[in-house]
Amino acid sequence: MKSPKLIATVAICIAANAALSHDLTKVDTEVMLGLTGPTKGAKLVPVVVATQPLEAEGIAELAGRSLRTRFWSVGGPNGIVPIHSHVNRPAVFTVATGEIYEYSSLADEPFLHRTGGLAMEAGGSAHWWHNAGSETVYLIAFDIQPVADEYANVAVEPVPTAANFDLPEMAEAHNDLLGVVDLGQHFDDAYGTGWGLSTYRATIEPGGTLPDFTGAGEPLQAFVWIGEVQEHRSDTDASTTLSERTGSNLGTGATGFWENTGDVDAVMYFGVVEPMSEVKGVKPVGVLAHGSH
Repeated sequence: MKSPKLIATVAICIAANAALSHDLTKVDTEVMLGLTGPTKGAKLVPVVVATQPLEAEGIAELAGRSLRTRFWSVGGPNGIVPIHSHVNRPAVFTVATGEIYEYSSLADEPFLHRTGGLAMEAGGSAHWWHNAGSETVYLIAFDIQPVADEYANVAVEPVPTAANFDLPEMAEAHNDLLGVVDLGQHFDDAYGTGWGLSTYRATIEPGGTLPDFTGAGEPLQAFVWIGEVQEHRSDTDASTTLSERTGSNLGTGATGFWENTGDVDAVMYFGVVEPMSEVKGVKPVGVLAHGSH
């Protein structure tokens, strides 16, 4: 007779496997890079926060592409992000809250991402996501999206002139580099050589300020996850309130800073296209479920 302890252990394993599995026989599927996945999303709400054409920043190596920020909610149980490829679209995903499985062409078993986890989609891969739990999962995604069929024919503007704008010193705030995708490496040096897609997470305490940390020709997109900040910009005289789950774009020479005028810490995420030399020697702190920094 099996012991109660053994029976309990077996029951836990069965429950875990049941939560992990998703019955693909009940949905339309396709195969991408050897991975089978659902073609339609479920309980998925994607929101485009900002886009910025990179040729407008004078980045000839990435002409025909845009920096894009999206915010996704994946409901549970059985919320699905459908299968898609990142062969031509490098990306960085951060799990703002919750737990979610990622099925990838890079591995036989799914990866479990938890709150604060980071997924860097670099190189030739395809994947899909499954929320096996009951709680909604929120994802913040930055990617380099192709927007032109023929990149070589896209006109590239000169590098924009930096705005003449007084930025305050950083105060009562800290900003961490979570991860970087080497774009030149992703495209085998066909595009994007010397450039990276970086993602940062900043915490601004009440009364604190965080200045723009990029230069002209290095577009930045901001997203507020927790709290509320005032955004002061060089391209407008009026400040803008960025509340939770909203964001903005700084590009074409514009700069600015973010001020926490509330009474709770504000948590912000940033997607930046910047030279790889800017992050050389900076150790990323993002927690990866797979891959390496």
